[in-house]
Amino acid sequence: MDTTAGHEECAAARAAQAPHWRAALRAEWSRPRCRRDAVRLLAWVYLVVALTIPIIRITSSFPPLALPFALVPALAVILWVAPRQDHFRTWLFYAVGMIFFTQLRDAADETLIPASTGYVLHWELWMFAGTTPSAWLQEHLGGASGDPGALAYLSTFLHWSWFVFPHLTVIATYLWARPMFFRVAAIMLGVFYTGVAMYYLIPTVPPWLAVEEGDTTGIVRIMRDVGPRVFGQALWDDLYTLAAEANPRAAMPSLHFAAAFQIFLIALILRRGRLVWAGVVYSVGLGFALVYLGEHYVADLIVGGLAALVSCFIVERIVRGPGLRWSARRRWRLRAPPRRWRRSGLRLARQAWDSLRSGPIRAPAREGP
Repeated sequence: MDTTAGHEECAAARAAQAPHWRAALRAEWSRPRCRRDAVRLLAWVYLVVALTIPIIRITSSFPPLALPFALVPALAVILWVAPRQDHFRTWLFYAVGMIFFTQLRDAADETLIPASTGYVLHWELWMFAGTTPSAWLQEHLGGASGDPGALAYLSTFLHWSWFVFPHLTVIATYLWARPMFFRVAAIMLGVFYTGVAMYYLIPTVPPWLAVEEGDTTGIVRIMRDVGPRVFGQALWDDLYTLAAEANPRAAMPSLHFAAAFQIFLIALILRRGRLVWAGVVYSVGLGFALVYLGEHYVADLIVGGLAALVSCFIVERIVRGPGLRWSARRRWRLRAPPRRWRRSGLRLARQAWDSLRSGPIRAPAREGP
């Protein structure tokens, strides 16, 4: 290997000049011509190995305490080695970051640190005159008797929206405010990883599980009554095992509320009044739903909001963004998506509406043998 080769001959320089991300990847994976090429190729190999670790953990066994040391550095590797053409680096950074977050969250309850709920429960009993907000809301608003009403359904749907709204925010930023794309993706990942770090340090039992373990009374997990009525018992059991039981002791902080509050902060950075109010309404509604359903304590929401603020502040400082100061005179102009995308979306929506009005689609009858 020629260690004296000029910088212009290195794969990194060729990748930066590539017309698209596929050509950039081919340049990165070519035979190294200098020391920097070799280091970058080793970084790519490490990233590929890190991506196989979740598969190894699912199919066999992998020490849960080793996961953070193996997966978290891979995020920094992505920022260094991934091509920058067409925002490929940001998409790769966000997608791989979410895969790693899922694995780290699921393994956080497999460490040697015992889960606790006493410190949160004692604070709520002291703060709210001997009762918890979850127990009080379920007693006065109903829904905990096995016969959920409209409020229970609405709260459950708000709870489930958390699985899509943060990602839709990142996608919408890419479509309408592309200069903010990397910043918003980094802010969203920042709050997820702040939460998962606390899951490892202070695993905490949510209210509904505290009842099952005998620490408190008067709280029911209402979602267990709503889910089977919406999806059917068999499908609900599969969905519940896949999503809800991955780590039942990941209560502090509430990433549900943190992600919702992060959407409000992102709207504040964009300086769009209507988006800000939409973020406020969504955050307040989801916070109420989480407490009413028995999924989180009020303290979990408070710490989740603080985690969102810290993550947003750090990312904004690093990338030197506009910060959180509100100014009606200075705001981002939201760029509409390309016209061909809008036409395709309208055409698909019209076809879906026509198919719903005409009933189920039937295959045409075959003629002849």
